[in-house]
Amino acid sequence: METLSHREIQEVLLGILKELDGFCRSHDIRYSIAGGTLLGALRHKGFIPWDDDADVIMPRPDYDRFVALFNKECTSHYHLLTQERKKDKWYVNTYSKLEDSSTESHEPGLVGVAKFGVNIDIFPVDGLPDDPEEQMRIIRRTMHYKRRIVLRQKTFLHLFLPHQGPPLAFFGAKTKSLDKWLSLADDLLRSHDFSTSNYAAAICGLYAQKEIFPRQMFEEYAEYSFEGVPLMGLKKADEYLTSLYGDWHQLPPESERGGKHRLKVYKK
Repeated sequence: METLSHREIQEVLLGILKELDGFCRSHDIRYSIAGGTLLGALRHKGFIPWDDDADVIMPRPDYDRFVALFNKECTSHYHLLTQERKKDKWYVNTYSKLEDSSTESHEPGLVGVAKFGVNIDIFPVDGLPDDPEEQMRIIRRTMHYKRRIVLRQKTFLHLFLPHQGPPLAFFGAKTKSLDKWLSLADDLLRSHDFSTSNYAAAICGLYAQKEIFPRQMFEEYAEYSFEGVPLMGLKKADEYLTSLYGDWHQLPPESERGGKHRLKVYKK
């Protein structure tokens, strides 16, 4: 198989983003590029040079429609991996991935289940209660379920590896099935309706409380140029990025510039 360069990986990611954008526009589905992808659009007019991934967020009603429709209607080499797990029973995340199935990615530290192609992460944005303490309870509980989902997949050999955390957490994860942990997490994420909540966040994402905003933040969009392609992003992008990164206009130190995933990618 042909090995892809870093720039070629970014070109595959851009193809996935274009596919998602076209599908969402044709079905009136709201979305925003997010995290480092939105930062890249504003600071670099495209990918952060050293990035090797892309992120998207969708309000929960739009996310559910996207999940329900995409694989049924898309006939190209793009494929949605989703926590519904009806087809891809090995997929065990509380969010979805849109992959280019003509590629195969190998990530250091991931074995067994990491069989997908180059992909972008798609996170639902869910409603939250008004009370900040209750907001944090939901976020902490979601993180608890996510850790249990990870531990539930590991074998008992995990107990003998160094720096793997307390054994009680491992045995606690084994008290429920993987599907039960995923169901508990999904029920919690959906516990407050997005459309009627005053606050919302991509609760299962990376930034947790930094991504809590009034719901209107996730309902107002603008178009941004990304590698010459018009993609949708949050209208109040500066407020969003400042909460996540602080002074996002400044480049990080060179020691912190590197792709998160350190992928090796092959063209099938």
